[in-house]
Formats: sequence, structure tokens, C-alpha cells
Amino acid sequence: MEIVDIFWDRIYLKIIFKGSSLNKKNICLQSAKKSYKLELTKLEEDKYISCINITNITAGNMLENDNYKIISKEDNNTLDIKITNELGYKLEQLDRIYRYGRDFFAYTVSFKIKENENNDLICIIESRYMQTNKKYKNLQVGNPKNKFRKIIIILVKSIFKDLYKIFSIMHKNKKNNILLMSETRAPIGGNLKALDDRLKERKINEKYKISYSFFKTLEQGKISIVIKWFKLLWGISKQKLIFIDDYSPIFKFIDLDKKTKLIQLWHAGVGFKSVGYARFGFSGPDPYNSCHRKYDYAIVGAESLIPVYQEVFGIDKDKILPYGLPRLDNFLDEKNISEAKEKIYNKYPNLVNKKLILFAPTFRGSGQKDAYYPYEKINLNKMFTLCQKENYIFAIKMHPFIKEKINIPQEYQNYIIDLSDYNDINELFYITDILITDYSSNIYDFSLLNKPILFYTFDLDIYQLTNKVHRPIREYAPGKICITFEELVKSIYEREFEEEKLKKFREENFSIKYKKSTDLIIDNIILKENKNG
Repeated sequence: MEIVDIFWDRIYLKIIFKGSSLNKKNICLQSAKKSYKLELTKLEEDKYISCINITNITAGNMLENDNYKIISKEDNNTLDIKITNELGYKLEQLDRIYRYGRDFFAYTVSFKIKENENNDLICIIESRYMQTNKKYKNLQVGNPKNKFRKIIIILVKSIFKDLYKIFSIMHKNKKNNILLMSETRAPIGGNLKALDDRLKERKINEKYKISYSFFKTLEQGKISIVIKWFKLLWGISKQKLIFIDDYSPIFKFIDLDKKTKLIQLWHAGVGFKSVGYARFGFSGPDPYNSCHRKYDYAIVGAESLIPVYQEVFGIDKDKILPYGLPRLDNFLDEKNISEAKEKIYNKYPNLVNKKLILFAPTFRGSGQKDAYYPYEKINLNKMFTLCQKENYIFAIKMHPFIKEKINIPQEYQNYIIDLSDYNDINELFYITDILITDYSSNIYDFSLLNKPILFYTFDLDIYQLTNKVHRPIREYAPGKICITFEELVKSIYEREFEEEKLKKFREENFSIKYKKSTDLIIDNIILKENKNG
């Protein structure tokens, strides 16, 4: 039993079901509060249609504000009715807005896709009544708890704004002051470390005062965050230039002085996960109140990526500079590669003279607080057998958000190891022969080494439909896509990597006509902005 199609006919929402004897079941539209039985009409042998009049769901009433599932009730048991993958891709195009009351009011029907406990895709129909605000900042109609929370947020934001203005007036002369900061990583690393190293190589640090701030905001309690932010405001107010490498929520609460420029050195080259305003309307940021809109410049890897990050950050394309990523300036330098290998082999001598398969997927879950990976999807026994036969080491490198460690049985530990605590994945790339990942942006850096990439995407359709992606994975993945672990192992045995996709990916996603990224940033932003006052 499944839903194979949903479509509109004016005010009628029509749902096509497929399954045997559906007319004998109680099919309902159900929320936490109410349940409405749906009438079914037979179309053919195993297909039925239900027609919902949204202006008259029952007794002259429309649906109330709520979220509704389509379920089957039978013998006091409730069963979610799943949707097909094909319908999932269609649903996001079906949202409707019905304006009324001289366009001051609207009734909306929207569709969201969820994964239930049985790993089935189900459709959630959201019914909402909305009212126009003269200003987007006005408090929305809602329950007292939400109103109180929003009042607190507005109050804190106002205090931060005023305090920053006072601090900024106290620091009128911002010339020669640079802040490198992150609210998602500590200590410094990635693009910011590469920039910092180059500033010191060119002795820019002798003419500029460089400050640093690194702490993980999302791992702090709310009171701790506020205290840290009060201290950080003082440092921010002094700066001429501020470089960040990820989402930095403090900038939601302040409007930077015109003399200060905020530059985003986004940590990811390009992956598949949609982030920022690419998720707008799907648990994405506020229309206006997001730090992403505050960037004066954002640095990306290539001109072809400008439209991608124009969507992500919600800023004009002339603010997005395709200078390349600072951390990749010396990525292919033979000396760096040799030093990294020596460092790794000293720490893990059992990796010497072994071929390495690096398994580095992204996390599942909504974010840092609930990140996980379904370890049951890794068949350690099959991988152990492969490693024995082919002289491989299978190294697991989980996303930093994932705190739970994988349990590797003692008998496997000569061939399967956990390197999740190793800080720099780019160094591990140097000793990697095959990368296995899924939706992660780590493919961007690794692709420069021209080594095979396999994509283990057991939940491909579910992930694309419930998390959203920038680009269809089947179309853009620079390597073979494997849905089952058996298919993954077979691809390694038979060396089926579809490496022709890798060349295309590199041509589309890297700038090759520029000099080093860090020098472009220093010459065209740091020195130029300081010269302009």
C-alpha cells in the first residue's frame, strides 16, 4: 500500500493510492488532534483516488492549523502510508498559497517529506493560516511561550547592537586590525590556518595586528554563549577585517560598522548537502536575520560555484570571489605530502606499505546536537574479508559532529581501524588509495589527488528528499554510486570506480587560471581594503 501521486485540481487535492483491497480499509488524514476519513474511488484494479476539498474538509470547515499524515487504520492499529520516491521529488513543487481578505491573509498548504521509524518516506501536509505583518520584525501570532521567547531574543539583540555600537565608537581607528575567528571549530584550522600561515610568511603580521577567536558555539550552554559573545563584541568592534570559515551566529545580532568588512572563507569546497538559504522554506534561515547576508565577500573555489553560493548565502554575485580555497594552495606540494605521510606513519606504523580505504561519510540527523551514523549499515565482516585478500586497511573517519564511536571487534583490528580522532582529514588523503563517502564535501579536496571515489549511499532517495541537495547526486557524483554494501565491496574487488566522472568534476569545480588563493585574498582584500581606509 502506497501513495503514487498527489496533484491539484483548483481547490481539490487529489491523492492516488496503489494497493489491494484499499476500499476495505479506513484511510484517514490525521493530525495529533483530529482525524478525517478519506473516501476512495476505484480507478483500476489496484489504484484508488481520494478527492479532498480543502475549503470543506467536513461540515463546512477547512483544515485547522496542524500537520497531517495519511494513515491506514485497521483493528486499532495505525499504519503510515508511504509515498514513492518519484512522488517525493514532485511534492516540493506542490505547495499552495490561497490569499484572501484583500490579500492581508492567506491559507497555505505545504508538503514535507519525513522518514518514519520503518525507514519509509511519508508525506506531511501542513495547513496554516497566516497574516500579513507590516514589518517582518513584528512578533508573529502564536502561543505565549513563543511570544516570550521572541521578546527575549529581540531584547538580547537590541542590547548586543547597542553595546557593539558603543564599543565601535570607542575604537574608531580600525586600520591594520584583522580578526580570524570561528564558532564551529577550535583550534584554528583549514582555510583560516592557511591564511594565517601565509600572512606570517609574507610578514603581514608585522604591519597588522592579527587577533584570534575560536570556540564551538553550539556546544555551549545559552548563558555561556551570551557571556562569550559579550567578550567577543569588544574584539569585533576593533577590527577592520574579520575572516570566518563557517556559520557564525553572533553576526545575526549586530550590524557591523561600515569600516569593518566580514569575509567568509567557507570551509567546504562543494558537496551535495544544501545549506543556508538553499534550504529556505525547509528549516532554512530567517528571510533577513541570518549572518549569511552580512558578508562583504565570500571566497569560493571556482566561477562555476558562484551561483551555488549566491543561493547559499543569499548575497549578490559580485560579492562572491572565485579565488580558490586557501587550504588547497599547497595541497599538492611534495614536501607537504612527504611530511604528512611521515607524521601519520610514525603515529600508525601498521599503515606502512598497506593500501588504505578511507571511509569518511557525513553525519545523519539535523545538526551537531543529534548527529549520528547508522553503524549497522557497515558490514565489517565483508570488509575484513576484502582487506585480508587484497592487503587493504579499512580506516573509518567519522564526521566531527558524531560522538559515538564504532565498535570494532578485536579480531578485525589488524585490518579495520578508527581514525575519527585524527584532526586533519586532508593529511589522511595523502595515504588513501580509495575514498568511500556519501554526501560530504570532502570529495572536493580529495578529487585533486586523482584517486578513485566510491559513494556508499544506502539512503540516497531518502537523504535527497528529507535533507535537500544542491545538485542531483546521481548526476554529479564524481565516482560510482553504490546503494548496498555488497555492491560497494564488489566495486572494490573489480575496480569499478567510474573514474571518468572525476575528470569532469575537476574541470567544473576548480579555478585554474589564478595564482594562489591566499595571495589573492591578501592582495585584493587585506591590502586593498586597508589602503582604501
